[in-house]
Amino acid sequence: MRKIIAAAFAIFIAAVAAFMLWPASSPGLVLYSGLDYGPAVAAAFTKETGIKVVTVRLATGSLLARIAAQGHHPDWDLAWFDGATAAAALDDAGLLAHHLPTPQNLTPTGQSLCSANGAYIPTGFTLAGVFISSPARLAVPPAAWADLAAPAYHGQIGMNDPSISGPTYPMLAGMLKQAGGWPQGQGFIAALKANGLQVFDKNDATLAALQSQTISAAIVQSSAALFFAAHHPGYRVTIPVPAYMLPNVMVEAKGLSARKQAEAARFMAFLMRPDIQKLRQAQGEADGYYWPVTSNAPAPLPGMPALSTLSIATLNPVRWGRLEGTINVWFGKMMSGT
Repeated sequence: MRKIIAAAFAIFIAAVAAFMLWPASSPGLVLYSGLDYGPAVAAAFTKETGIKVVTVRLATGSLLARIAAQGHHPDWDLAWFDGATAAAALDDAGLLAHHLPTPQNLTPTGQSLCSANGAYIPTGFTLAGVFISSPARLAVPPAAWADLAAPAYHGQIGMNDPSISGPTYPMLAGMLKQAGGWPQGQGFIAALKANGLQVFDKNDATLAALQSQTISAAIVQSSAALFFAAHHPGYRVTIPVPAYMLPNVMVEAKGLSARKQAEAARFMAFLMRPDIQKLRQAQGEADGYYWPVTSNAPAPLPGMPALSTLSIATLNPVRWGRLEGTINVWFGKMMSGT
């Protein structure tokens, strides 16, 4: 009998311990942000509503890798980053909620960036790749993607590694599309390699190479280029023809509780308010250099060209999202010669 009582007591203790250690549903929301203004927006939301938002600030590539690694057991509720192609790929893997609330006051451009099944919402956009160069070293910058293969630019051009820098993949996809699509565009990228294209990890390294005169022109996201030029006089930003649109998007983890879905919907509406978009511009560093997609938003930051002056193209996010892994592996092997 004593053994039976001892065994029952042991089972009771184990059950209590398991209950105490079982992960409880955390209050509020967990936001993975690949955008610099994410923490400021989250803090403003918590201050106004009392709803706690824990922000995890990550580089876009790391953010997407973490979401993919967590799979169907997410530690996040909302994620905010650049790239509808990446959002479409996460949705293709079955990781995202659908039918997110469409932002109010969307412009026609904003409406065109919405997901067909509501797996993500657009919150603004940048351009996937523009050219920033030093006039002192490069009198005539490239103006179109095809120019990059010209002998005049041999060894002078640098870009980010799309397997590390998340927003770079849409730029690479745009170059491939402009050169005939996939796999037809492979020859153009191979021609760039033959012309001395240099690849660096991400924006900081690529722009540092430009400053050190390792290269004379860099291909980076428009927000990074415009911010850099605003703080480093003497550099010139050239918008290629065409420039590929890069939406910044928000997604929601699949399977949230009704309470969290309601809180997430409030947060998504909050971040699109005109006053909060102004906060995004003020607190966003480079990420503040985005074009709004709502009709009541503040004007873009000074130094940003008017959209009416640009030739802008779009990518099919579902098609190019599904190709991202394949293309990034091919690009890495092609550039390394393996």
